[in-house]
Amino acid sequence: MRSEIEALSYIILEVSDIALWRVFATDILGLQATARDDGGIDLRMDQYAWRIRLIEGPRDDMASVGWEVRDAAALAALSARLDALGIAVAAGTADDRADRCVADLIHFADPEGNRHEAFYGPLQRTERPFISPTGAAFKTGRQGLGHIVLSCRDKASMMAFFLDILGFRLTDHIHTEIVPGRPLELSFMRCNGRHHSLALAPVPIPKKIVHLMVEVTSIDEVGRALHRCLDADVHLSFTLGRHSNDDMLSFYPRTPSGFDLEYGWGGLEVDEESWHVVTHATNSAWGHIFQRPPRRSLPEAAA
Repeated sequence: MRSEIEALSYIILEVSDIALWRVFATDILGLQATARDDGGIDLRMDQYAWRIRLIEGPRDDMASVGWEVRDAAALAALSARLDALGIAVAAGTADDRADRCVADLIHFADPEGNRHEAFYGPLQRTERPFISPTGAAFKTGRQGLGHIVLSCRDKASMMAFFLDILGFRLTDHIHTEIVPGRPLELSFMRCNGRHHSLALAPVPIPKKIVHLMVEVTSIDEVGRALHRCLDADVHLSFTLGRHSNDDMLSFYPRTPSGFDLEYGWGGLEVDEESWHVVTHATNSAWGHIFQRPPRRSLPEAAA
């Protein structure tokens, strides 16, 4: 089954410290921020009206994730399939469409209660070009904003949902110990040429999101961002390294909400004709050394 879903297009994060997040997103990551009337912030990384939305709240976690489909017919087909399988689907309202800046959308939940939105017709702001405050350029386009890794309690049911119901394609697995003494089996799935737009991690953490990844177009921008983190005393959960499966050269600063953001370059693009599923025995070819977090992710002085 070929999925109607073509890209991870946006994510909504509920965060407890909007001001600190704005500093992190703009000064460290190089995203462009726009204040919202409701007190939140929309973050841009390309011509889309927004890619990451920050809403104020106590959870410091993912609130919703948005998946882009091609057109109205694709959205209708996805909605009909979910409904036929007994999965509750709700149509977006006019207010929802205006708020998300899309032509139409639906929303539903995965087996662990995470909210997912599927939509078509995202607003493009070509009259207001994206301008990074740090000069960064991000790899998006048909590959979407990047990838997310979700925590899960029942990995088998989550795998079945994304592969068999939503139609994602399995890319590979990693069986490893990222934290010494704790075996971990990660699974990676794609919906476009990006090696993975979604990964599942059966880790015992309270948050829904393990990390969010954004990819820049230059290895030098990874280096510059790393220096910005070091200058601002941002904690790095994983040092600079290169992943074994998707070749991404990256590092992991801890966000003000306590989860990680992978900042990378050089991610592998899948050739659908030749790709076959493999299993890796290590998370990284080199680097990505785990470092336990401090009490705070970004000192007040950096703001």
